Amino acid sequence: MKNLNVLLRGLFRKGKSGVYILVNFTIAFTCALLIYLFVSDEFSFDKHFANYNQTYRLNIEAKDKSNISCNLPGVLYDKIEQVPGIERVARMQTFMGERYIVVDNETFLDDKFLFADPEILDIFDFSFITGSPKDALSKPFSLIISKSTAQKYFSGINAVGKTIQLDNQNFTVSAVVEDLPAQTHFDFKFLAPASSYKIMNNNLLTQWYISSFNFYFLMSENTDKSIIEGLITKAFAEGNGISEENREFQMTLEPLANIHLKSVSTRWDNAIKGDVKVVYGFIVVMMMILGIAVANYINVLTANYQQKVRENSIRRINGASGFAVIRNQISESFVLLSISMIIAIGLAFLLLPFVNNFSRKEIQPGFSLLPVISVLLVSVITVSVIYPVLFIQSFKATGFLKNQSVILNLKTRKQHTLVRGSLVTFQLVIATSLIASAILISKQLHLVMKAKTGFDHENTLVVINPYGETMDKRYDLFKQKLASVPMVKEVGVTENAPAGSVNNYTPVWLPGMIFSGYWRKIVLGKNFDKNILYDEQMGIVINESAVKALNLVNPIGQKVVVQNNAYTQNNEMEIIGVTEDMQYFTLKEASKPVMYFIRPWGKHNIIVKLESGNYSNALLQINDVWKEVEPNLPFTYQFMDERISSNYKSEVNTASIIRILSGIAIFLSVLGVLGMIGFTVQQRIKEIGIRKVNGAKISEVMAMLNKDFVLWVAIAFLIATPIAYYAMNKWLENFAYKTELSWWIFALAGLLALGIALLTVSFQSWKAATRNPVESLRYE
Repeated sequence: MKNLNVLLRGLFRKGKSGVYILVNFTIAFTCALLIYLFVSDEFSFDKHFANYNQTYRLNIEAKDKSNISCNLPGVLYDKIEQVPGIERVARMQTFMGERYIVVDNETFLDDKFLFADPEILDIFDFSFITGSPKDALSKPFSLIISKSTAQKYFSGINAVGKTIQLDNQNFTVSAVVEDLPAQTHFDFKFLAPASSYKIMNNNLLTQWYISSFNFYFLMSENTDKSIIEGLITKAFAEGNGISEENREFQMTLEPLANIHLKSVSTRWDNAIKGDVKVVYGFIVVMMMILGIAVANYINVLTANYQQKVRENSIRRINGASGFAVIRNQISESFVLLSISMIIAIGLAFLLLPFVNNFSRKEIQPGFSLLPVISVLLVSVITVSVIYPVLFIQSFKATGFLKNQSVILNLKTRKQHTLVRGSLVTFQLVIATSLIASAILISKQLHLVMKAKTGFDHENTLVVINPYGETMDKRYDLFKQKLASVPMVKEVGVTENAPAGSVNNYTPVWLPGMIFSGYWRKIVLGKNFDKNILYDEQMGIVINESAVKALNLVNPIGQKVVVQNNAYTQNNEMEIIGVTEDMQYFTLKEASKPVMYFIRPWGKHNIIVKLESGNYSNALLQINDVWKEVEPNLPFTYQFMDERISSNYKSEVNTASIIRILSGIAIFLSVLGVLGMIGFTVQQRIKEIGIRKVNGAKISEVMAMLNKDFVLWVAIAFLIATPIAYYAMNKWLENFAYKTELSWWIFALAGLLALGIALLTVSFQSWKAATRNPVESLRYE
């Protein structure tokens, strides 16, 4: 108890240095805890399912790995059932956006209406509140709903037997399940049996050219995945009539736990995705920030080494052992860092709601965090005190008794200055790297959201025209009446609006050869002419990527075979125009071959081009027109800019987090620079006094003290540039279209780091340079 009281009194006497240490580690620990919670949440996806380590999703990928998709034809299910070694297989249609449903004669717009086979309930152990897993999906048009959905539409969980209408079909609620945990790569509010499509749209279950389902497998523990993949690849090829020598694809089984973080490049994937590279990046940043905090603490412990040596010498003279002195230093560090950790835990819990809102997560830390806190605390203390203890212990108590002062010899001073300078350089490397990263991420986001969409997205509104029998008439009347709205410039319609997705894919080939292709400005030929029947029935416009894929030299007038979409018996259509590539998907993917043709069923997205002006007033007028045309359905719209931005929420959040962490790293680095300049001034206080007495100017003294820091910043810049270049180059691999890694990004980051360091150092060096030299010499 006596030792504890002495220790606490010593801590209170630290004054500014004690506050410095507390602030330093409180910030670092808070960042570390929040990043740990985020990272652990990312790695926990789908692991709450009992059989997650035996569950796989089926992907199809090109042999050269250039294209991966998880969307497959439902008819493949019939052939997979014959493959041995699979315990359970189920289709699930997850690529479903917002749909209009009818409950008690009232229309609502809702999403996450999925379809699956009954075996999905054997693969994923959903928690049933009412109803039975055995019967829940056994009959067409039965329906499982989530607890929150039951509460929303039926004011409670007693929803079994209730009816929900979709696409003019009545679905009867057969079960209510708990909402899926947030750490699940898919989510649903409504889950209906895939057998319902036998009545709604049997083509989805019987045609090889329609890909609408994800396939999930429950495998036996000792099953050879490669054999299963080979058999499914063969079955898919046979179903599509592709010979073995022409197979340019292969089927792969992706572990369930990998889907969230490792399927960034998978197409036709509606999974809730993260990015393992970003997660690893956050881990590195966490280590960097902790490293800066440790470096600061080492600088603090060794900056005032003279007082530490005196204290330890007195203890040794009074009989304390060397181990007791070391134990005292460790105890002091433990108390200080424990206080910082307690404050950091409180701050982390206070900030967690903001982090959840920002990252769209539901992180809820539990007692499992305690071991992490303990390991973090012990590790930081151990790393922090090793060098200071060895350095302080290198001084002998008898030397202090003889000299009553502690002065480093030239060799030792250089060695110690090198160590401290290396620590400051390490901090500046981190700060410079993060500054460069923040600049480059912002530059890339500007490219993908503003510069390279391939179409004019300014002042553009996308209005949802719901599927149904009156869809065409509704569009025609809506377009006609929009002519009365002053700000409406143009009105058009499409099945798939940009910044969303392209409707499925279809085989396309030139007569005599096959080509597998995926489903603004005219650069060749012409656009569609609504007054020419041939254009409407036989004409297609393709993009420049399709021209390259088909190896066409003079595309206009060429005939192509368009499977299942042409009116002619031989499925041939004529190319009447070529457009620039338009980015339907995100710029993480290269432009794909796309063709455009006119069909009466493609009026789902109404594109309204507006003049510049008062958009609020224009929206009110457009809403009034919609209510006049369709009073029973809500007016649903989205600005094109919002659609584009929504594709990059993860990247925008990453950019914001990097900016915040950069600011924290810079702040902690400033603390480190302050500690270093304090040590430098202390070591050279006599020299400064002598120089001042001999007529040295304030600017000369400041230059003398600042030059070392300019050197440290220069070294930090040279180290940080390749590190930041490598890290950002890896991040940019996620994008098909990349911003240039220009030299000025790193130069600007270096200049900012230099400016911050010089401002910090100059203030302290100015104080030292303007001090009365008599006081400096008397002090020394």
